Amino acid sequence: MPPRDEAEKKEKQGRPWLTIALLLVILLLSGGYVYYFFFGGSKGVTAAAPAGKQASVIMQKMSLEPIVVNLADPGLRRYLRAKITLEYSDARLTTELNEKLYRIRDTLISVLRSKKTDDLQNEDALKRELLTAINAQLIGGQVQGLYFEEFIIQ
Repeated sequence: MPPRDEAEKKEKQGRPWLTIALLLVILLLSGGYVYYFFFGGSKGVTAAAPAGKQASVIMQKMSLEPIVVNLADPGLRRYLRAKITLEYSDARLTTELNEKLYRIRDTLISVLRSKKTDDLQNEDALKRELLTAINAQLIGGQVQGLYFEEFIIQ
């Protein structure tokens, strides 16, 4: 039985190296995952930004007074009350928005008055339509976002 004991002894001596190698591989994989999670994920976003420009753009906002309109439902008296906030990146656009505020409100009222209750169910399409109508009034820049802070149909 001595040859068998020697074989087992040699096999046990090889196992600590195997354990160390497995632990080293697990440690390297974990470190790579942590590095990618914390540092690697944002690389793609900054690489897409043009050189010389700041990666994060500070967005400006303008909250409009609430708008109340009659809806175009035949035979029904429905009202819509909406409080809208506009979001844009160019700070110079604030001046133009303030100067043309009466036009923008008139455009919003005209678009919203033409809607029926069923038309207001698709909020994304309504936002796109309102943004297109607002941007048609502007010369010095474009509004990128439109948000409803209040949207009540009665």
